[in-house]
Parts: sequence; C-alpha cells; structure tokens
Amino acid sequence: MSDELPNELNEERVKVASNSSYSFLGSIINYFTSFFIGLFLARFLGPTNFGVYSLAVTIWSMFLTFSSIGINGSLQYAVSRYKARDDRPALKWVAKNYLVLITIASVSLSVVMLVLAGPIASFYHEPILKNLLIILAVGLTFYSLVNSFYQSLFSGYQLQKYRFIVNATLDLIRVGQILVLYLGLSLIGVISVYDVSYFIAFIVAFFLARRIINHIKEIRKPADEERKELRSYSAFTYTGSLFSIFYSSFIVIVLGFLAPNLSFVGFYRIGLVLSGLVGAPGGAIALAFFPSITKMFEKKNYEHLYRLMKDSIRFSALITIPLVFGAAVAVNPLIRLFYHQEFLGSVGPFLVLMAGVLISSILSPLTTVLSASGKQKYSMYSTISGAVAGIALSILLIPRFFSTGAALVSLGVTVLTILINLYFTRRYIEIKLPWGAIVKGVIAGLLMVGFILLLLANFTRLIELPFILLAAVLLYIFLLYVFRAINRSDIVFILLTVRLGRLAKMLEPSKKI
Repeated sequence: MSDELPNELNEERVKVASNSSYSFLGSIINYFTSFFIGLFLARFLGPTNFGVYSLAVTIWSMFLTFSSIGINGSLQYAVSRYKARDDRPALKWVAKNYLVLITIASVSLSVVMLVLAGPIASFYHEPILKNLLIILAVGLTFYSLVNSFYQSLFSGYQLQKYRFIVNATLDLIRVGQILVLYLGLSLIGVISVYDVSYFIAFIVAFFLARRIINHIKEIRKPADEERKELRSYSAFTYTGSLFSIFYSSFIVIVLGFLAPNLSFVGFYRIGLVLSGLVGAPGGAIALAFFPSITKMFEKKNYEHLYRLMKDSIRFSALITIPLVFGAAVAVNPLIRLFYHQEFLGSVGPFLVLMAGVLISSILSPLTTVLSASGKQKYSMYSTISGAVAGIALSILLIPRFFSTGAALVSLGVTVLTILINLYFTRRYIEIKLPWGAIVKGVIAGLLMVGFILLLLANFTRLIELPFILLAAVLLYIFLLYVFRAINRSDIVFILLTVRLGRLAKMLEPSKKI
C-alpha cells in the first residue's frame, strides 16, 4: 500500500479529514451527552417511567420521519452536486424551495400530532403520555428544520463545522434535563427541554445558513429535467424513510404494546444509546466522505471515486472494530456501574445491537455511496424489503423475547438491507471491499482486548483506567501499521481528523496530503 496519493485525491482527503474532525467530534459529544442524560434519566425515573419517556420520544421521532418528506437526503445530494459544478444560483434556488416545503410539512405534522396525542395515550393506558406528546408536538417544526434542512445543507456544502456548532448548542442545552430532574419537575419538565433546545438550535442554524446563502446574489431555476431528477430522489428517500419506521420507531411501539410493562422499552432504548455511541465515530467518517464521492461521480473520475469509497469503508470499519470488541467485554460491569442493577436487562439488547454496529461499519458506507452517486432508488428497495422483514420478525420475536427480541429484529433488518444494498452497489458501481484490511483490523482488535484484560488484572484503580485505554488505542494503531492495514498517509488522515495537524505534518509523506 503506497504512501503516495494523486494530488486531487490528496486534496480531497484533506477536505474529508477536516470535515470528519467536526463530524467526529460532534458525534462523540452528541452520543456522550445522550448517554449521560439517559443515565441520569434512567436512575431518577426508574425502569417504568423511563420506558414512558422512551416511548414518547419514539412516537415523536415517527412523526418527524413523516415531516421530513425525503428532503434531507435529496437536499444534501443537490447541494453537493451544484457545489461540485460551482452552480451557486441553482444551489440557492434548491435551498429556498426545500426550506418552504419542509416548513409546510413539519407544521402540518405538528398539528396532526397534537390531535392524536390523546388517542395514542389511551391506547397505551398512560394518561401522562398525552401531555408529553403535546409538548413534543410544539417543538416538532424546529427539530425538523434543524435536522432535515439545515444539517443537510451544511453537510452538502462540506461545512461540518456548522453542523458541529448547531449540534454542540443543542447538546449543551439538553444537559438542562438533568437540572430539571434535580428541581423535581419529572417527566413534563424533562420533555419540555426538548422544545427549548431545538428552538435555540434553530436560531443558531438559521444565522449560519444565511452566511452560506445570502452571499449568492443570483438565483436560477434548474432545468426541468434536473428538477424532475431531484423530485424522484426525494420520493425515493421519503419512501425509504417511511418504511424504515418499521424497524426503528415501529419496533419500539410494538414492544411497548406487547411487553409485560414499559420497562422493557427502557432496556431497549439503553441498548440503542450505547450501541449508537460505539458506532458514532465510524458513521461520522462515512458521512464526511459523502460530498467528495458526489464530486468525483459528477466529474466521472471513477478511479478516484472507487478509491474514496474503499477509504470510507476501510476507515469506518477500522475505527469501529476496537470499540465494538471493547464494549462487548465491558458492557455488564458498565451497566451495573452507571445505570444500576435493575437495568441489567439492557445487556442482551446491547450485545445483539453491537453485531449490527460491526456489520454496518464494514458495509453500510455502501448506502452512502448509492445516495451520493444518485442511486437512491436502490437504497429504497432495500429499505422496503427490510420493512417487510421487520414486520414479520417483530410479530415472531418481540412477544417471545421482548427487548432482546426487538434488538434481534433490528439486527435482522440491518443485515438484510445491507446485503441488498451490496447487491445493487456491485451491480451498478464497481467496488471491491477492503477485506484484507478488515481482517487485520479484527486481529488487531482482539489483541487489543487481550491487552486491556491483562492490564485490568494488574491495575484496578479507577484513575489508571484512562491510561490503560490510551495505551490500548496506541497499541491498536501500531498493530494496524505493522500489519499494513494502514500506511503513513492514513495515519496523517487520522491525525487530521482528530485535529492534530502539527503532529500530522511531522509524518507527512513527500507529497502534500
């Protein structure tokens, strides 16, 4: 594996590294915030009330899926495409029109959620659920604008820094949920923080977006053929999003109805949060590659396109593998330590979901490849197939295994959708998966876990734990380099991603990267 890369690919990897750094840091902050907020909520509310909270947030997220109308993926693709062409007037037209559409859709769904709050609460025989859903419905429009519009605009424009600012603002204010618990305001107060945090995040995102759009003086309506293509892209994205409800929100809704009590919803949610924390870094890397892949596809520079696709998969997998192995070993004592003995029901769902995280880190970047190159309809096919499988698996597994059954449904759907995506990717876009690097990553990850267990057997003080983890990470990177799973330019990329530019310069190959 050569350290030298073509100049254009070098420049693109630098952009990806810069954007990955913000995406990486933002994802880590987001998931750690969610983890610690969830930890305090679980301990203060107890399994049953935490289950009610989880159910309310899940139902809210289902309405958010309907309100997105497929704009998030379509907007990101359109902005990446027109930016690659340097067609800023068309980019401005797309942004303004999509903003109007998402506003109308989100306000409409907010009204629908307000009307249905009472009947939904009656269905679950939880009166307080009505009040929680009404509060969340009020903030639905702000959330939808932030996540479906502004975040997609920033990603497509390769301004992950702006995404980071908005998400950091959001996470900082959401910490107020812990303060609300201390003040004794319980579920109503906790849910109300969602509305406050997304309203403030909306204001921040609005002013950041003005810096992108307002300096573009002209506005140009794209050709009929291009508008038709974007509408088709949105339709495919939206259809896929709606069907994805069946293996995300739908699973929780069915679990809440069939399980003996809502504690099992809380167990499943904790498993989701912990597995999301483990999968966040790899997902951040894959997301940062999106605009670059679109650019190379638009330029028909397929040699570099394939290289970037392989890099996306390789980095996502190599970052996720040690996190999955380490988390699987430590999950039981960690749940005892952080959540308490009564939440050990989360261990089973977490371990099942971790298998999905590992598989996704290796293969799910292919979904990004399909979307970034305009092949969104193929991703839609896999999502529909997964939804059908999700319904069948939910009926079969959830009544028998409850929260672990819900995790098994999620894993089954993940595997099926990824396999279908892999089929279409290989059919329409030539790509070879970096299996050699992945196998080497697995070996290095296993050796790293053995190293951690050896140190933990001899060093038991809590203050020593950060140094043990740091030593394990350095060992893992060293093993990857020795096994030639990564080279010098890859290490430079990693250092740039974690904002260690000065150290990266010391390791730069002869050509600038």
